[in-house]
Amino acid sequence: MENQNIAFDQKTEDFDFKEHFIKALLSSFYYIFVYIPFLLPFKIWGKAATRISAHWEKKSLSYNENNANSPLLYFYFLFLVHFLLDALIFLIWPLGFLFQTYTYFIANEAKMPFFDAYVLVLLGIYFSVVTIKAGKEVIYFFLNVLLKWLLETISNIGKLIKNMWLLNFVYKKKGE
Repeated sequence: MENQNIAFDQKTEDFDFKEHFIKALLSSFYYIFVYIPFLLPFKIWGKAATRISAHWEKKSLSYNENNANSPLLYFYFLFLVHFLLDALIFLIWPLGFLFQTYTYFIANEAKMPFFDAYVLVLLGIYFSVVTIKAGKEVIYFFLNVLLKWLLETISNIGKLIKNMWLLNFVYKKKGE
């Protein structure tokens, strides 16, 4: 595994008001008011739709007894890790909108305040794709880094015990 540091300060030149102030101001407004609230959720949603579409085109999510030692567990692993969270990201907007609209306008007959009961819930549904994607990345981090590290550590402990056991026989033979 290569070492990739993502948390570090970038090395920059000295501040020049004429050169940097307007660019910094535009960048701040763009990322805070345009990219994060509007473009990022749509980008995450679109990428999830693309991955689901690729699963459908390639038929890559199928049960196959020839491609693994435990084909059913492998299928469910692929289903949960690669497909289910993307399907949830893709479906949460249309289904969340329909469910919230039905709940607010038909089931509750608009007894609750519009902004609190309808708009804020829709905003939560809208930003939930970012939260689900972050959760998916945490799962990937756990599987790719922590679980791999744990299995390698257990393997190395096993090798250490085996070598200590073999060393014990060598030591006993020299002592006899």
